Amino acid sequence: MDTAARPDWLAWTLAQDRTSRFTDSAGTRVHYAAWNADDIAKPALLFAHGFLGHSHWWDFIAPFFTGQHRVFALDFSGMGQSGHRASYSADCFVDDLAAVLRAIHVGGTPASTVIGHSFGGARLLQACVQIPQAIGHAIVLDSFATFPGDQPTPYTYSPAPAPTPDRETTLARFRLLPPQPCEPGLLEHVARHSLRRVDAGWTWCFDPALRQFRPDAIDPALLGRAEVPVDYVHAEDSAVVSAQRALRIAGALRRGRGPITMPRAGHHLMLDQPLALVGVLRALLAGQRPSALPD
Repeated sequence: MDTAARPDWLAWTLAQDRTSRFTDSAGTRVHYAAWNADDIAKPALLFAHGFLGHSHWWDFIAPFFTGQHRVFALDFSGMGQSGHRASYSADCFVDDLAAVLRAIHVGGTPASTVIGHSFGGARLLQACVQIPQAIGHAIVLDSFATFPGDQPTPYTYSPAPAPTPDRETTLARFRLLPPQPCEPGLLEHVARHSLRRVDAGWTWCFDPALRQFRPDAIDPALLGRAEVPVDYVHAEDSAVVSAQRALRIAGALRRGRGPITMPRAGHHLMLDQPLALVGVLRALLAGQRPSALPD
């Protein structure tokens, strides 16, 4: 999208000052973005992206929360600008969350609020059990959970494509998984930040080894063990989580609310309903459950 054609709200969000920081996660260099890290009197709010994503997925969401919070977004290891690991497990991504939460916490402020989408939400719920002292409030966005009796979900990736000699050729290959409509300009922004330069040309900004990693769904045993307050947000048109499964997930949470269902939202709800998502998150952060959302 031409910069001049961006809607005012999108132009404003992308114009906000965003800085990069790094911390150590069990020997791996983990990157996180900060919008207003110096506002140390405010509690911290951390955004966690989905599988093979990166912190730029939140660029047009995060700035709306700087009035009440210090706002951050991480890159999980092997993704975005974070370092790669020799091997990956669900626990290592919880280590990433823990490392960033330690880095952003300021003494005297409440434990951080964390918002996780999809894979990031599953790791967030795991963190609520493993490091509950670091998380004051969790908001999980359209994350999948398996339950006893479920059939295993087939999960395969196509072979990693070879790097291309020019950036635009690789950019043209960018696809959402699962596919869905998006607000104009948002997909392009995410795609342009999904590339990195290598010796052979341009490729994706995630470790190719992650193509062999099956991202874990939420372990249902965790749902009843999380002592942290959790809000579960469901995308009505999600190709990942059905309405029935969303009810089951939210109902299994020990200290949960939800599902709060966003009408007409696909799984990547920050891409097709960004302003509605901001409204839902603001209400949840204020301690209110939205009673109705606009179509």
